Amino acid sequence: MSNLVNHPMSQSGKAPVQAAPAQLWRSLFNQGLVDNDSPPAMKLSSPWYIIGAQMIGGWIAALFLLAFLLTSMASIDNIEQSILAIGILITLGCLTYYRVGNHNQEFILQMVFAFSIAGQLMLLWGIHDTLKQTDDDIIALMYAVVFALHWWLIPHKTNQFIAAIAMVPCLLAILVIQQLTQLVLPLLIVSLMLVWSQRYYWPKCYQRMRMLGYALGLNLLFANFALSDMGLWIDLPQVLITFDSRFSHYLAVIMVLLSALWLIHNIFKQLSSHLIAPTNTTQLRQVKIISILSAILISLLSIPMAGISTALLMLLIGFFYNELKLFALAIGALVSFIGLYYYSLHISLFDKSLWLMASGVMLLLIRWALAVSVGKTISNQEQRHDIQ
Repeated sequence: MSNLVNHPMSQSGKAPVQAAPAQLWRSLFNQGLVDNDSPPAMKLSSPWYIIGAQMIGGWIAALFLLAFLLTSMASIDNIEQSILAIGILITLGCLTYYRVGNHNQEFILQMVFAFSIAGQLMLLWGIHDTLKQTDDDIIALMYAVVFALHWWLIPHKTNQFIAAIAMVPCLLAILVIQQLTQLVLPLLIVSLMLVWSQRYYWPKCYQRMRMLGYALGLNLLFANFALSDMGLWIDLPQVLITFDSRFSHYLAVIMVLLSALWLIHNIFKQLSSHLIAPTNTTQLRQVKIISILSAILISLLSIPMAGISTALLMLLIGFFYNELKLFALAIGALVSFIGLYYYSLHISLFDKSLWLMASGVMLLLIRWALAVSVGKTISNQEQRHDIQ
C-alpha cells in the first residue's frame, strides 16, 4: 500500500495509479496481511439491466413452450390424466434441476421457475379432477403435501415462499372442513412464534424457516382482515367467513398479548445485559413497565379493531429478529387496520375526530413517559461520566 502513496502521479496531485490485482495481492501477502499468495477467483456480476432482460426472456420462453405443450394436449381424449402426468413430469424435472443444476444462468433459472409454477398448477388441477369424488379434506391434504415438498426440496427462495404461502391455507382448510375453525387463529399465532424463535436452531433450514415465517405472517394478517368490518363487506369465500368466531378472536388476542410480553421481556433482557449502573437498570425497568402497559392497552383496543395486536406482534418480531421487511410489513398492516376501522365506524365525522384526538393524546402521553424515562437514563449516564 505504501507503493501507491509514494507513486510519482500521486505526488503530482493527480489520481494515483491503481496497481494490478495480482500485484496488490502480492504486496498484501508480503506484508503478512493475507495467508494465500494467489488472489481468490473473482466472480463477475452482470449489470442489473442484463439480469432483468434475462429474467423477462426466461419467462417469455417458458410461456411459449407451455403454450405449445397445452396446444398439443388439446387433441388428447383423457386430458385430466394427461395434465396430471405432465404436471408430475414437469415438477420432477424442475426439482432435478434445482438439486443438481447450475444456478448461475439467470435466463435458465427464471425459465425453470416459470415451469415449476406451471407444473404445480397442472399437478393441482390433475389432483382435483382425479379426487373430486372424494372428500375435500383429502384434496386439501394432497395440495398441502405438494406445496410442502416444493418448500422443502427446492432451494430457490421465491419458489419456497410461494409454496409456503400456499401450503398454510391448505392446512387451515383441513381444520375448517373438520369444523375446528376456533383453532385457526391460535394455531397461526403459535406457528408464527415457533418458526421465528426456532429458525436459528436449524441453520441448514434457515432460508426455508424464514420463508415459512413470512408466509405465516401474511396468512395471519389476511385472517385478521377477514375478521374486520371491511372483510365482512367483501364477498369472501365461506372458508374465510368461518374465521369469525368470538371465542377464537378473544383467544387469539390473549395469545398475541402473551407472545408480545415474552418478546418485550427478551428485548429488555438483552438491553439490561449491557448496563452496569443500577440506576440505569431502574430506569430501564420503568421503560419496560410502560411498554408492557402499552401492549396491554393495544391488545384491549384490538378487540373492536381486529388485527391491531397482531400487527404489533409482527412489529416486535421484526425488531427483535432484525427483519426489516417484516418490520415494514407490520407498520403498513398497523396503519391499514386502523384506517379500515376508522372508515367502518357508523358514526358522524365529529365523533370520529374526537376518537382521533383521544388516540393522539394517548400516544403523546406514552411517548412523553418513554422520553422522560430515557432522558433520565441518559442524564444519569452523563453525570456518572463527568464524575469519572
